[in-house]
Amino acid sequence: MANTPPIPTSLVYANKINVVLNPIGMFFASLVLLSIIGLAVVNRQLINRLTVRLVAVIAFTDLMAHVGEYYAAAHMTLEVGTAVCTSVNGFRLFARTFYCFTNLAICFHLYRSLVLLKKTTWKSELFIWTSTAVLVIVVTLFYWGIGAFTGIAARKRCTPGVDNPTLQTVFTIVQPTINLFITATGIFTIVSCRRNLNKWINAFSATITERGDNLDQVIQDRRKIAVRSFLYPLSTCITLPFEAIFLYITAAGAYALDMAIPMALGSGLAGFLTFAAFAVDPSTYQAFKSAYYHIKYKKGDVKEQDGHYTMDNNDIAL
Repeated sequence: MANTPPIPTSLVYANKINVVLNPIGMFFASLVLLSIIGLAVVNRQLINRLTVRLVAVIAFTDLMAHVGEYYAAAHMTLEVGTAVCTSVNGFRLFARTFYCFTNLAICFHLYRSLVLLKKTTWKSELFIWTSTAVLVIVVTLFYWGIGAFTGIAARKRCTPGVDNPTLQTVFTIVQPTINLFITATGIFTIVSCRRNLNKWINAFSATITERGDNLDQVIQDRRKIAVRSFLYPLSTCITLPFEAIFLYITAAGAYALDMAIPMALGSGLAGFLTFAAFAVDPSTYQAFKSAYYHIKYKKGDVKEQDGHYTMDNNDIAL
């Protein structure tokens, strides 16, 4: 232990940030997850939108990532190469990969609904879940195959990495490339969906078969639901880029330790950002309102609470 080099100051600060922020992220991610589970218990129809189910999985991946990062930060003395260190690194990489591709899934869903104007079916949902699972498994196995779970012995710190310099370069290129791809996809999805929003609203209006007195409010609420849904992919612009920059610099042969601080801040906010997007989503308010009426009056008909309107089977719901 006497030969162990001192930990750089920036890494000490980043570690403190991780210890503080990740439990907060766990709390908010758990709050979203428990809220959606609670809605499902009250009335399964309240989570019949694919977006809600995807948000539940994003919250779950947030929770996993926060647990992994907190454990690593709270146990900095873990020895590289031990079974515990390898397991922690593997869990962290799996959680991060799961988070990335679940956000890719919600981008695909939003683009498919708002731009392509395609209704979600059980086949399309099965494709989304299957593709996400395959991508997560393949990339995680790739990390395991090149030895990224083991870590780099020379660093004297339990962090993902490969002792082989060539494979380490591959690792530090692949991971940030995935991060930036997810971020760029999120931005592209937001821009594309925003441009096509009026067409989606018109398509929604055409599906209304029974119109109440507050049709304009219903359309306004539907527009607001779509716009607020952009916050989910937008959060990746905060959680992923700093890590990508840090890893690209590492791949170039440098080690930008100061980037560890914004990287810790970005990843540590993931659970809170998911909660914030969930909290300002009008459909969340509607779901809890309907759950309240369901419990109080033993009714589960969302339509009765939202304006006396009905839609045909061609509605492209989010």
